[in-house]
Amino acid sequence: MQLLQAGLILLSFLPLISTLLLGYQLLRNGQGAWGKPTINKWVFFATKLAISLLLAGPAVASVFPNFFSYLPILIQSEIPDVQKLLALIFLLAGNLLLIPAYYTMSIFTRVGLPTRQHALQTSGVYKISRNPMYASFIFFNTACFLLIPSLLITALIIFSLLAHHIIILREEQFLTSTFQQDYLNYKNQTARYL
Repeated sequence: MQLLQAGLILLSFLPLISTLLLGYQLLRNGQGAWGKPTINKWVFFATKLAISLLLAGPAVASVFPNFFSYLPILIQSEIPDVQKLLALIFLLAGNLLLIPAYYTMSIFTRVGLPTRQHALQTSGVYKISRNPMYASFIFFNTACFLLIPSLLITALIIFSLLAHHIIILREEQFLTSTFQQDYLNYKNQTARYL
């Protein structure tokens, strides 16, 4: 199953590389990636740290297949190939949402609310999801759990998903006040996640 392992490595590193390239593009254009937190700043940054760890988890687990065995509170002692294949499918789905979202948002991407001019994105992958980046996290989190089946990872996933949902609700309030009827029309036509 070397092809499976190679696929896991490739698809688990894609979101990390894409995020670094987007950050580079923002810095090159003289723009920062940080916006205004929508929730308590400590919870906000803890959430971003949690999703960073959950995105890095599959990459580490793909390169070092026995890595998961060092984590506490494991649910199983080894990962069968069918479980790795499922993780591969979830990684593919996550990348199919995240990378086009990065491309569509481009220099408007911020971690938090924008502090400068912002455009309402409704094209590309944003036609099927108002929050494709956050929706991709669901797929990446699932892949992470499949490759690192630990209750510790489960707790991190639950925290991340709940906090990101609250962030989304606050972002929706901001978008409604900023874009008014345009956003309400978009909101009525497009799902929050998928």
